[in-house]
Amino acid sequence: MSKLFSLCGIDARRYWLLMDLFRKLSDRGEMLDQMGLNGFALKNAAMVYFVLTAFLGLIFAVAQPGVTVYFTMFMAITAVLLLGILLSEAGNSLINPAEAMVLAHQPINGATYTAAKLSHLVRIVLYIVPGINAVPALAGLLLKGAAWYYPIFHLAAAFAVGLAAALLCCAFFGWMLRFVPVRRLKAAGQLAGSLPFLGVMAGRPLGNLIRRILLDARVLDWLALPAVRWGLGVAVGAAVIFGIRSLTADYLIRVSSMTRGGASAGSRARKSKLGVLVRRFFGGQPAAAGFAFVSRMMLRDWQFRRQMIPLAVLPLISLGSAFSAGRPADPFSGRFTTLHLLPHVLGMLLLFICMFLRYGNDYKGVWIFLTIPSRAFDGFAHGIFAVLWIHFILIPHLIVLPVLAWLWGLPHAALFIAWSIAAASVYLGLELRLIENIPFSTQIDPSRQSVGLTLILGGGIVAAIAVGVQYLLVFRSPAVVAVTALALGVAAFFATRASLSSLAVSMRYHLGLISVETETLYKEIAV
Repeated sequence: MSKLFSLCGIDARRYWLLMDLFRKLSDRGEMLDQMGLNGFALKNAAMVYFVLTAFLGLIFAVAQPGVTVYFTMFMAITAVLLLGILLSEAGNSLINPAEAMVLAHQPINGATYTAAKLSHLVRIVLYIVPGINAVPALAGLLLKGAAWYYPIFHLAAAFAVGLAAALLCCAFFGWMLRFVPVRRLKAAGQLAGSLPFLGVMAGRPLGNLIRRILLDARVLDWLALPAVRWGLGVAVGAAVIFGIRSLTADYLIRVSSMTRGGASAGSRARKSKLGVLVRRFFGGQPAAAGFAFVSRMMLRDWQFRRQMIPLAVLPLISLGSAFSAGRPADPFSGRFTTLHLLPHVLGMLLLFICMFLRYGNDYKGVWIFLTIPSRAFDGFAHGIFAVLWIHFILIPHLIVLPVLAWLWGLPHAALFIAWSIAAASVYLGLELRLIENIPFSTQIDPSRQSVGLTLILGGGIVAAIAVGVQYLLVFRSPAVVAVTALALGVAAFFATRASLSSLAVSMRYHLGLISVETETLYKEIAV
């Protein structure tokens, strides 16, 4: 290994010292934002993929597709899932190097440091690839025409795909570090991490566009030529090699600029008109403070933006699909339309936001809230609610209202918007209980992703049931819709009031743990 490291410009002794350091920091809970350094999170993720692909593999084995089709499908699934994970992990490691400011003055070259930082990508491949392909590889023996060695071939090809995905991610960020200005690296890295998700969400339109380009330009005919394929392979290999070589000694020089780089949200002092409204209608100055704090941190915090940028397009995709087929049908016509999903899509988006809102990159700064009077947290909780309700429920509906009024007439459009706001507010009133702490005051923990996946699946089932009830029972008469909207509004009011009271108590409780004042009353026992 030492000889191999030396050929790559890596100092073997310092590499293993860095690996021990990262492992120790992970054990102490200082680097919980990287899945590859958290064995518990990796095992949970691999187990979830194992269960899902096991059912998928058995279903396709019963359907008896061709061996080539079966193999190609699971290689594509492996590539897409791994690219989504590895791009995010590589970006988080390289673009948000929290520990690099301490190590920048050490005699460590860029190749050694980046090799140690990115070694956890190999660990992700070693966990996720068997999780996705173990059962499908064995189930391939049930296919007609499958050879006895098919499982070995399937797993070997899956590991090759995983290794190629890891190398492509490293090369991509190498080129990015070379050509993207340092102050833009964080935003560019977060956008890059969301590309696989955006590609999947684009779905059929993107596939049709790519197919049309390939056919019109006769790209497939050119790729059939051996010389073209060899040239393309050499070009991709050279791009990967030179991209990885870009992660050299100048990386640690750029670390200071990256960690101190400007955020996408500016710091210009100004008086918010929405803040004035929140102060007047949501709970006074503490509510305005909570509104301003959460609004600003949503745009500035690395971890929140990293998690939420891919999900922010969900409402846009929903609205785009509703208008892509032409004039959307009136919701009271008895036909189901994509616009019926609007409150449920917003509810699922708010579920993700409430799940991630407590996590932040600068969680150690939570001590500043110890200087705030305890009674102010009731209004602060109302300010958190105001951010989510105004930005993610009220404003999207106000934007859509004029268009729908022009298409359906003002009475039907206003009634639909009122019902949708009430339904989305019920979602928000229940989901506020997921915050459980002062926003952006907790270190992200990948081991909780399995819990989050359970919540997402449960929320999806509840939303599907609500859509069915809405279509079958509610949108049959404007009078029923009006009564249901009123009932949902009342339910949202009481659910929100109970959740905000619980949130204020929870924030006081966690601050009590930080200030150690709780030890005078009781002792916390780790469960």
